[in-house]
Amino acid sequence: MKIMINTAHQRFGGAVQVALSFINECRDFREHEYFIMLGPGLQKLVHEEQFPENFHFEKFDFGVINFHKSFVIHRALRAMEKRYQPDVVISTTGPTYFHSKAPQIIGFNLPLYIYPESPYLQTYTRVQKLNFIFNKKLHYYFFKRDVSAVVTQTDDVNQRVRKELGFDKVYTITNTASTYYNLPESCPNKLAPKSDSLYRFVTISAFYKHKNLELIADLAKTLVKRGRKNFEFVLTIKPEEFQRIFKGQANITTVGPVPPKECPSLYRECDAMFLPTLAECFSASYPEAMLMSKPIITTDLGFARSICGKAALYFKAKDVKAAADQIERLLDDKQLEAALIAQGHEEFKKFDSPQERARKYLKLCESLNLGINA
Repeated sequence: MKIMINTAHQRFGGAVQVALSFINECRDFREHEYFIMLGPGLQKLVHEEQFPENFHFEKFDFGVINFHKSFVIHRALRAMEKRYQPDVVISTTGPTYFHSKAPQIIGFNLPLYIYPESPYLQTYTRVQKLNFIFNKKLHYYFFKRDVSAVVTQTDDVNQRVRKELGFDKVYTITNTASTYYNLPESCPNKLAPKSDSLYRFVTISAFYKHKNLELIADLAKTLVKRGRKNFEFVLTIKPEEFQRIFKGQANITTVGPVPPKECPSLYRECDAMFLPTLAECFSASYPEAMLMSKPIITTDLGFARSICGKAALYFKAKDVKAAADQIERLLDDKQLEAALIAQGHEEFKKFDSPQERARKYLKLCESLNLGINA
């Protein structure tokens, strides 16, 4: 098959890492020819010289996406489709703003649209809510216009997308930890050596509002008031963001943004993973922590439970006291810590490996190309 992999509209975020992993894994499926539309988020990560002759690359940078840009994107990608004549188009996240003639597979990664119970939506002003409703209608229009098959990363998201879009060709292909976690590179430590009594909670995330990282400031203060001293929250946000939000607060630090291949090393320097996020379709932090044998503490919302199962301690979203309670449970109970780690290893088995994920995408491509049900 001739397959166009479209990342032209992708600029940042977890979707970039999913696309990167998929493109890399496609090298093992040499029977196909690949035409990669690289957006700015992938251009600095994809090394074209490392790919065989059946890979072809085109580069794009449309800037911040708005309604006007949707026409620009469509024209540019339509020209590429005419040039390369692909049998199928894949984008691991959408909407793509591209109405292709070939069948198009698009990943769904818009959690706030399908999790209206998220407390993050409660923080919106009236104007923000109106913009949210408009954007949701617009994005759903592009999805329904352009997609031949939707891919989700959990069964919970699958069912919600089916209901939201009124569309039954929705398939679950899970996310997972990247291949960097299979054979982690040896990297210099990013943190100072610690005593055995110091317990570190790592949160590997850029500063996105829905991640609710600000909660960590109040959480650290609450733990100190309860007499806890030997703990530290380790973040990966930019130093200027850290100073603005946490103002050098004790028990919290940042190592700055970390390249994906160096993240396993940072997990090794920490004891547990803490994620106070308010909305996700999937977070790779969950399987990463499981694979690195780290217990998980996260928000008690549907997406988190559907991914972590019994491998996490949960707290009510935005509830600092509840989060502190769960952290103290973990600090005081080594048997609980061991049980969470063991359960994490079991939960990890339900995720597709990066190679399995690529194989499932390509199998879906074949079914669409042949006009049959996957």
